[in-house]
Amino acid sequence: MYYVIRAPELARAKDFYTAVFGWAYAEDNHIQGSSPAGGLAEGEPGTDLYFEVPDAAAAAARLRALGGEAPDPVLSESGWSGQAEGGLLALWQPAEGYAQDNPKCAEGDLFYFVVPVADDAVKERYQAALGWELSTGSHPGGWNIENSQPPGGLFVDHAGRPDLYFRVADVDEAAQRVRAAGGTAGDTQPNSAGRHAACRDDQGVAFSIGSLRQS
Repeated sequence: MYYVIRAPELARAKDFYTAVFGWAYAEDNHIQGSSPAGGLAEGEPGTDLYFEVPDAAAAAARLRALGGEAPDPVLSESGWSGQAEGGLLALWQPAEGYAQDNPKCAEGDLFYFVVPVADDAVKERYQAALGWELSTGSHPGGWNIENSQPPGGLFVDHAGRPDLYFRVADVDEAAQRVRAAGGTAGDTQPNSAGRHAACRDDQGVAFSIGSLRQS
């Protein structure tokens, strides 16, 4: 998979995420060394998480057959990709050399995600099109996506874009960096794997920070 953070002012977004995570950027605005691959783009505030599939056209067709909305994917240097479900789901069939087999989950990397869906019909549609293997989660309406790297979850509660969680060593300390850079950070919350906090950058893009419990 790969992700894109969109913000109205690209240079301002770069400064914010450098201050929070220490990111550096290539000339094409990709985040250097990110795992999975990620980048920044100019646009309406938001995020896109592209899920890797072996055949993007077949996945789009499967979504349509199950009652979803999915235009035909388009080809770029990185492979075939497209937005589906009104922009809530993104598909990616990587070109040779673009896929990452083993995300490293280091500081500042995307290490978890949550996909919110409106109802069980959408859950089953996503599961069929993306080949997800689901197991019951620890919260009502929650499911674990067992065959995803990085790991992720699905919640049947509302329709929305995936929530992205970036790894930090200390959630409280990182939350202070978010606030100092002009963003907002909620209270630190415990979870089954460690701790996390919901944040927004200084242009309104929602994301979360999290740390893993040391064994």
